[in-house]
Amino acid sequence: MKSRLIDELNPGLLVLFCRPYLAPMLIEQESAAKYDHPVQVNEIPDGEILFINGRLLTFGKELVELIEGLKEKSVVHKKGVKVAARLSGDKASSFIDHILEPLSDEKMTRVIQTIREASTSPEENNGRKRRDEKGEPDDETLIQWSENNGVTLESTGIRLLSHYWQLIGENGSCIIDDFKKNPMRGTAPETELFKGVDLINEEDIVIGSEVEVRSGTVLDASEGPIIIADRIRIEPNAIIYGPCYIGEGSIIRGGAKIGHGTSLGKECRIGGEVEETVIESYSNKQHEGFLGHSYIGSWVNIGAGSCNSDLKNNYRPIRAWCAGSIKETGRRFLGVVIGDHSKVAINTRFNTGSVVGFNSNVITVGFPPKFVTSFTWLLEPEFIEYDLKKASETAEIMMDRRNVRFTPALGDLLKVLFRFCRQSGHTI
Repeated sequence: MKSRLIDELNPGLLVLFCRPYLAPMLIEQESAAKYDHPVQVNEIPDGEILFINGRLLTFGKELVELIEGLKEKSVVHKKGVKVAARLSGDKASSFIDHILEPLSDEKMTRVIQTIREASTSPEENNGRKRRDEKGEPDDETLIQWSENNGVTLESTGIRLLSHYWQLIGENGSCIIDDFKKNPMRGTAPETELFKGVDLINEEDIVIGSEVEVRSGTVLDASEGPIIIADRIRIEPNAIIYGPCYIGEGSIIRGGAKIGHGTSLGKECRIGGEVEETVIESYSNKQHEGFLGHSYIGSWVNIGAGSCNSDLKNNYRPIRAWCAGSIKETGRRFLGVVIGDHSKVAINTRFNTGSVVGFNSNVITVGFPPKFVTSFTWLLEPEFIEYDLKKASETAEIMMDRRNVRFTPALGDLLKVLFRFCRQSGHTI
């Protein structure tokens, strides 16, 4: 969602504020990105600053209208959650402190300890709220801050993303909205479409440079646009339905079926059937098997024949693990969420609403638990702690195969996450 906001705003200077332990890794990532503007992380620039919450989800002209209506020395909020602000000087500095204060290591440790208490037995905590959860954000602190700093508060009903399943559900709409705002259309001249490729609703298909689309492939944009970035290979007899986005350097294996509402990051390797799923960069699902209504992080490998259920047999809304408890998602379709650097063995079967943490390995004959903790090997029937050194070595080997360096910043981040996960006993 961050890239959508950046593309639409096109700022002269981009400043990103994040949890302190994430900053070194974020600096590396942003330094490697190709922006037309400089980028800073957790630094306060001079002059007036336009603050935008990264959870903001806008379509059409909503973002422009929000910013045009934003007054100087004001903060727009939704039930106490900061959405946008225009501040400078001491007010901007104080606002940043107000945002980052709950993300300090001390506060994170307290939150993690609370999650540990709530997550001792996920099934026993179905429907319960953690003791620090109030149902709605506490806006009294924001009101007090605004009065102390002479800042005006304005409320809004605009959309904010609160749970990971919303990223899945809204992805197709985001692809359609982004396509409408992008003037590029057609096929780049350096691209090769082999004989027998079928383009349906061709005016809603964009194909980048150095793309190879082999015979028998069908690109069906009758229900939404298809955007294919540069240096992609689509092997014979693949079927791709829009709305769909395929990132730079990815490979779609022969006979693959990529369904509506799917986004693939760069350098992915995808086969089998994928529907309404987000797969981040450098992840692999090369073989047969169904993956639907799911979110897959970066550097994930899913073994051959693995599948997930995304619909309960009784057709009831799905409950899923989220931040310390089992929550009602309100969705009838929800598959599996897998964190970065996790691996899934062949023929694994995930139940609806399953969650796999960061840097885990799932190796099981039957259905894995609906919640697999971070830094673990799930060797049926028990969890075994995944040694940090071995996890880091595996990540380095996998990244080296794609000519991506395992940097000291990433190594330090893994150490921090390992420490947090051991404190909580579960994923964070």
